[in-house]
Amino acid sequence: MKNGTEKHGAQCYHCNLTIPPETNIHSEVLGQARDFCSPGCVAVAKSIVESGLDDFYRYRGKPNAADTGEKSAAIDAPLTVYDHPEVQKSFVRNAGENREASLILEGIRCSACLWLNEQHLRKLDGIIDVQIDANSHQARVTWAPDRLKLSTILAAVADIGFVAHPFDPTRREQLLREQKHRSIERLIFAGFLMMPVVSFQIASYWIGGPDETGTYPLFESLGRWFMLAVVTIVMAYSGQDFFRGAWRDLKHKQLGMDVPVVLGLSTAWVGSAVATVVGHGDVYFDSIVMFVFFVLLARTWELRGRMKSANALDATLKILPRTAQRVLPDGGVEQVSVLDLNIGDTLRLLPGENVPVDGRLLSRVSTFDESLLTGEAVPVLRYRGDAVVGGACNVDQPIEIEVTRTSDSSTMMEIHQMIARGLNQRPKYAQIADRIAPWFVGAVLVIALVTLGFWLWYDSARALPSLIAVLIVTCPCALALATPVALSISAGRFARLNVLPMRMAALEPLSKATTIAFDKTGTLTKGRPVLAAQFQADKMNEIDALAIAAQLEAKSEHPFAHALKSEAINQQLDASVAPPIRNYPGQGVEAELNGGKWRLGGEAFALTGRAPLSQDGKIWRDAQLSAGRSVITLANGAGAKAMFAFEDELRDHVYDSIQKLRQSGIENIAILSGDNPESVLILAIKVGIETAIGGLKPDDKLTWVREQQSIGERVVMIGDGINDAPVLTAADAAVSFSGATELARQSSDFVILGSDFTSLKDVFSLSAATGRIIKQNLLWAAGYNLLAVPAAAMGFVPPWAAAIGMSVSSLLVVSNAMRLRAKVT
Repeated sequence: MKNGTEKHGAQCYHCNLTIPPETNIHSEVLGQARDFCSPGCVAVAKSIVESGLDDFYRYRGKPNAADTGEKSAAIDAPLTVYDHPEVQKSFVRNAGENREASLILEGIRCSACLWLNEQHLRKLDGIIDVQIDANSHQARVTWAPDRLKLSTILAAVADIGFVAHPFDPTRREQLLREQKHRSIERLIFAGFLMMPVVSFQIASYWIGGPDETGTYPLFESLGRWFMLAVVTIVMAYSGQDFFRGAWRDLKHKQLGMDVPVVLGLSTAWVGSAVATVVGHGDVYFDSIVMFVFFVLLARTWELRGRMKSANALDATLKILPRTAQRVLPDGGVEQVSVLDLNIGDTLRLLPGENVPVDGRLLSRVSTFDESLLTGEAVPVLRYRGDAVVGGACNVDQPIEIEVTRTSDSSTMMEIHQMIARGLNQRPKYAQIADRIAPWFVGAVLVIALVTLGFWLWYDSARALPSLIAVLIVTCPCALALATPVALSISAGRFARLNVLPMRMAALEPLSKATTIAFDKTGTLTKGRPVLAAQFQADKMNEIDALAIAAQLEAKSEHPFAHALKSEAINQQLDASVAPPIRNYPGQGVEAELNGGKWRLGGEAFALTGRAPLSQDGKIWRDAQLSAGRSVITLANGAGAKAMFAFEDELRDHVYDSIQKLRQSGIENIAILSGDNPESVLILAIKVGIETAIGGLKPDDKLTWVREQQSIGERVVMIGDGINDAPVLTAADAAVSFSGATELARQSSDFVILGSDFTSLKDVFSLSAATGRIIKQNLLWAAGYNLLAVPAAAMGFVPPWAAAIGMSVSSLLVVSNAMRLRAKVT
């Protein structure tokens, strides 16, 4: 490896991604010096060549077999490189004994394309599961590696005319940008040539026409030949994707949305060509070129929406560095790809650098900006031993961290994978189009044949224009786009509102919610309580009591545990040594420590079978509860030894947000908490909630939710702790905040980044708006076709009007969905 002159904007020879500024990594591959973005790519490239798989680099720049129809020799050789473990690191993860790959599919046009890919891959021996998102065209393929190779899966995708790329957010952005560039280029080409065709056709309507023998004037005959040439070029260039898609569908016995489009275009072209050659009869060149232009316009508009949504959802992944500085045993450092990092590696970060993977802080202290991850603008302080999340920015000083999770299992990647899975889980009303689409195109073709037969019998002169009008006026595009484009734009809008959509299927229950239940600590409050007061009983030393409490909570993720450990660190106590703990969910913890059995938690739990609180203890406890603080008790076999009171700030705008939820029609709002009933009631009064139930165990919360559901209520649960996971799962829909435990986030349908409570109202309002948009789109697509198809079949719609109607229908569906990008109230 050698350094050379820096090349800004150059692409990595292996991954084709843009090389970051100030990165000068070069190596000789296949006899030439190549530029690379990281040492990891150099290692993979050399491994590929040394394994005899250098055809990967020779073939990848050539036209795809999916486009040219070429097979095995040109495709299988380079695809085998994806069986290499080094290459799979960036997009394949372990799923138990199986493997799961994230892929980007090129060529997806409608639900029939999704169905074809899924069914084709499921026929392969060794495939466990296939899920393809209609919005992002991202596929998740799970397979058994002992029975199937990844290269076989990729080749199978290519065999049916599609191209599968390893998922990478930058690569997806690049593919979408290239697709948009091609689409705009073809759109402009069609629009430019549409003008003379339409102008000549209009002129011929006014001053042309056949004479009494049916012969056309010379200028019109020559003009028809000119239009035939122009329209043929437009169809061959601007409309090429229609024909490829239709051919692929028919070859695999599918009826996708390109089939009626191509049949309409082809019928109009053949009829017009025959009329031009024989010198009499109507031509439909204006209808053809307008049809191509407007369909491309609708699809370009739809692509634009998908690009913005993909960029919003992939934004967090793009901030992760591609390389890291790994500390060597001798104290030196080496630059390595993040894909080559292992658990236990030590990394060095300078101020201003982003943390590449999840780790544990080895340095004494530093401040991290986690705003892109949590939505919090204020940097947070981390101490030695604290977890550091990949993507956070190191603010203060040079630090070292220990890698605790590799890049493929990092928190950021897991969140992104959960979002990808969630986009596949669409609401019930959004699945209507999927059920209708396979039958819709077939029904259109049957109607077209009936129309042709009727007019050939009744008035043969009207048969061809009526047939063309039926094929063109039908709008499978509007039906196919009604759901995916709305969900795609909605998901992007959620991301821009700092809300992670984990399960889009929850849109429906959220929009129809009648009951909302809140946890207290970490949900209505910020979840960062501080130790506000401490009471000592039985002459126990204050420092000793704090040390024991911190040790009991050493491995806990509860907010009170963090407060105790933080105070212990401030007092320079060692809170990292944890005895074997027995956890009682919703009550507290118990452990053998210093020769005795200690309990820490709620008063009833801590003092079970022990002496009750002293009178002084009760007075102190009541005073703290009256102040709205939460109190936990530390006790051993003799009774209470200490009590700790915690204060936690309310999240911003809680009261206003709850009032807005009431105004939206949700009257039944409750707090379900394991905290002291007194402090829960005080908080409920502050935020304007009438139902406040404290002292609940996880099973009690679950019972309450199920009781509400049994009387017909649709319950949305909003919580943050490990103990909330069962009730979050049982609710009709669930929401948590980014500070929630990992289990709570995984059990939630939406995760709100940051502490601003106004985002909660956005979740409900955007869910309702998305449902309305999808229903409007489906009703429009269905209503349009129910009116337009009969009208065209009866000869009331000329082909040029059919082209405009079909295209306007698609544009309306996409434009209506685009309204979700605006502020939703």
